[in-house]
Amino acid sequence: MKERVRVIEAGDPTPMRRFWEVSEEEAAARPAYASLVSRAQRASAPDLAANELAKFPGKRLAEVKAGDHVRDLRTPDGRQIRAHCTTMSNGGRMLTYVDITDLNDKANMLERLATTDPLTGLYNRRHFLGSLDAEWSRFQRYYRSVSVLMLDIDHFKSVNDRYVHAVGDEAIKAIAAACNEGKRKSDLVGRIGGEEFAVLLPETSLSRAKLVAERIRKRAMATRLNAHQVQFGVTVSIGIAEASVSMSGIDALMGAADQALYQAKAEGRNRCIAWTPPPPASRAAE
Repeated sequence: MKERVRVIEAGDPTPMRRFWEVSEEEAAARPAYASLVSRAQRASAPDLAANELAKFPGKRLAEVKAGDHVRDLRTPDGRQIRAHCTTMSNGGRMLTYVDITDLNDKANMLERLATTDPLTGLYNRRHFLGSLDAEWSRFQRYYRSVSVLMLDIDHFKSVNDRYVHAVGDEAIKAIAAACNEGKRKSDLVGRIGGEEFAVLLPETSLSRAKLVAERIRKRAMATRLNAHQVQFGVTVSIGIAEASVSMSGIDALMGAADQALYQAKAEGRNRCIAWTPPPPASRAAE
């Protein structure tokens, strides 16, 4: 089957000709779709590997021959195009292209606003707890380890009282950066409250979680901030907990990490403490 492209003259056809880089004369000659789709890789599948680009025109032509469908494409300059293929009554195909770049950008922006903390760019509490809940389900189903870190900036109130809130914000952003730098690629960091952060460590035992916690603590301790021509540092206390089958859910896991955090504060701050379950109660003498 030899496919031809029909330029629909309703409205201005110039954008479509510009997209395919064809002149008015070429468009009038009704070029074959196969010749257009392979032209300078005008549009291909998003995130396509370089070694797959050469195969895409053939695959795209097969899709069009197969009939009705919707396909998202990406141009070399990063625009996102949605292609609608409609089978005509005469057996031909009509392709309609819509530039959805702005729509996708707005959708991504709304998603960021809904899931991230505006000050630090970390995930917000709601998104963090949703991700933790998903990991908890995997833990229950497959018994894969999952651990959580709870972090708190030491003496944060004195930073705000001694300097100004803007400096406090800089301290929060600096600790957010320390968490991002100290975590692993698979870990997820959230800002849970004012100066409180949490780190989700999927498929991670307590011993491995301790290594991540210590790395974050050291990065935080190396942070230096400036206020009123004075340089000062901040530290964090970290509580660590691993999920166990005796826990009732994510609230219990977060609560265990929080207990360890309070213990780290009580023992002098700037340290990592792992939660240990209480010993089983002894049976009362009968």
